Amino acid sequence: MNRRRWLLPLAIGVILLGSLGYWGYHQYTVRKQLEIALTNKYYRSFYDTLNNIQNVEVLLSKLLVAQAPEVDNKILLEIWQRANAAQTNLNQLPLPDISIGRTAKFLTQVGDYAYSLAGKVSSGEEKNQKERETLSRLYKQASTLNTDLQDIERQIAAGKLYLSELSRRTGRVFQRQEPKLASRNFQTVEEHMKGIPALIYDGPFSDHLEKKKPKGLTGGKITAEQARKKALEFLDRRFPPENYAVERVNINKGKIRAYQVDIASRRPSFQERAAVAVSETGGHVLWYTNARNVGKQTLSLEQAREKAKEFLIRRGYRDLIPTYYEHGGGVAIFNFAATQNGVILYPDQIKVTVALDNGQVVGLEAASYLMNHHQREIPRPRITAAQARTKLSPHLKNVTGGHLALIPAGVDKERLAYEFRGQLDNDTFLIYINALDGKEEQVLRLVRNPEGILTL
Repeated sequence: MNRRRWLLPLAIGVILLGSLGYWGYHQYTVRKQLEIALTNKYYRSFYDTLNNIQNVEVLLSKLLVAQAPEVDNKILLEIWQRANAAQTNLNQLPLPDISIGRTAKFLTQVGDYAYSLAGKVSSGEEKNQKERETLSRLYKQASTLNTDLQDIERQIAAGKLYLSELSRRTGRVFQRQEPKLASRNFQTVEEHMKGIPALIYDGPFSDHLEKKKPKGLTGGKITAEQARKKALEFLDRRFPPENYAVERVNINKGKIRAYQVDIASRRPSFQERAAVAVSETGGHVLWYTNARNVGKQTLSLEQAREKAKEFLIRRGYRDLIPTYYEHGGGVAIFNFAATQNGVILYPDQIKVTVALDNGQVVGLEAASYLMNHHQREIPRPRITAAQARTKLSPHLKNVTGGHLALIPAGVDKERLAYEFRGQLDNDTFLIYINALDGKEEQVLRLVRNPEGILTL
């Protein structure tokens, strides 16, 4: 009898211990799989960044020897596309602004300067001496950046550096000074980017606009604790609020000074880690990202778009309409533009990223909206939509549209235009006719591919 008395508790204890061990091993396996998936994503982003920057360097060198405006125009537009792609790839690496701020700015300005210069040479003008000197400086800086990134690539290939460090985003990791720490190498790259030439040109990222004040910020300064609460409220949660915890709150300096609030799910099995940037002035969300594995697609793009709309409305963003989108990697990214009295405000845009497995909003980018959004005094059109339509090329077929839109036009300028959509063979174009004088302001081509609809 005595033996039976202690055998039963022993058996129960063994079962409980085994169950606990199995649960712990399962949690460890899940966390390991998540870390591997994130690491693979970082490697892909890094190599895509490297590839695009290599192309930017090569294209800039071609510009220095090209003479014909039509050749210049083609190269400049490709630089614009490659620089934008490189910046997108770079921003997917979970590095603080201090590690990639100058590099991101360089890519932004290279792309925008190329696009601005393309507008000039497309009219048949050749590059002048000042522009050649600027392109030469940009080429040298791109070459330096390319060399630094290739050095990082060699260290990765030799096993001397691991991007997996980026998935372990604890404060101690980023404070360590080990030779294998990826963030330290990117900070070295950033040091070499101090030589970025100042760019003064007719574009929205010109250096003389660095002091431009955000027009969409309202309200007084908030505290770190208030930012923490706003971030938790903004998060698109899959689970009850008590399952999320703020790990830390840091201040990010930039055009819009903001608190970065890092949030993690309390249970490792939930596999969620998010970051929300909340502006110090007014407590507006600048950006939000949720790094989690996205499962098999179950939602259509239309359903995902509705999820994005609902999310924006619940967060206080109204009078926005969807414009274009792209999708891939299990998510869809939708662009929304603000409206005022029926006029589309293209400078005031927000990007919303929706996971296609369950419709959760896992990303938001509102910097453009906060920099530009304000109540405008929109002039009255001097010509009608019908009159503007007569300015279109007779070669366009199936012309639709004719609604009013405010479009960016150079340095901190905007123009009121009628937006039309038309086709030439199998290609679709957007044409903007100035609503005041009837001039053709801009022509964009809509590119439809498996990833979505983009404008070029």
